[in-house]
Amino acid sequence: MKEALIEGCISYLKFGYDFDGIDFPEMAEEVFRKILEGDDKADDIISSFISSHGLDVKYDASFDELGRYPESRCLVNYFNIKDRSELKKIEIFISSIRVADLFVNPLNMGFSFDYLKALHNKIFGDIYPSAGMIRNKDESKRSEVCKSIYIEKMAADIFEKLRASKYLKGLDDIDEFINELAYFMGEMEALHPFLDGNGRTTRYFFTGLARNAGYDIIWSATDPDRYLEGNIAAIDGDYQPLIDVLEEAVIPVAEE
Repeated sequence: MKEALIEGCISYLKFGYDFDGIDFPEMAEEVFRKILEGDDKADDIISSFISSHGLDVKYDASFDELGRYPESRCLVNYFNIKDRSELKKIEIFISSIRVADLFVNPLNMGFSFDYLKALHNKIFGDIYPSAGMIRNKDESKRSEVCKSIYIEKMAADIFEKLRASKYLKGLDDIDEFINELAYFMGEMEALHPFLDGNGRTTRYFFTGLARNAGYDIIWSATDPDRYLEGNIAAIDGDYQPLIDVLEEAVIPVAEE
């Protein structure tokens, strides 16, 4: 992978830490870079991380895998961790390793709902037994998201519209592209198909979709708080805040 692409991937991963309000570990960039350069394998790094942090405990399968532990905000996980802050730090590192690997070894699938589910499973499958599975519970967010019983129907509608739009390819007018991108980002935010990890999964999805359409999203040029507020506003049909953010971050793909 060329150095410019590696730097772009590193910036993307750093944005994920900023978005979640977690400090980027000093050793993380070196680890991510080795994966992106092909010097280390994600499986080996994750296995070593799990072992060195004493996480290789026997999974307690007695809990609902599509739920949270009683009296805890933590999703049921393979490490039986019930402390939210501890789980978050472990989750973001392991999931970032998987995202780095996806940049090197992308899934050969079209931009479908099955692809979105496969991405979620790939990114979070080391941590949650619910990875890649559609939530069966309603979630309380700052804005109302899709009720669980309607997820499949709403997803079918969104991805049919995306297919009909030719996955935003052929939009040479960057303003038109950004408007369409903001619309589908808002729809996906409202869909909110997974228990957790929706943001990281859809962010990777739309980064790839944009590049396939001839545009890059420069995440280092994006303010995480404004991006979050833009997504929330888009759920309610107000796309302008998200458009304003994307106008600062979307550029045509540079010739390589």
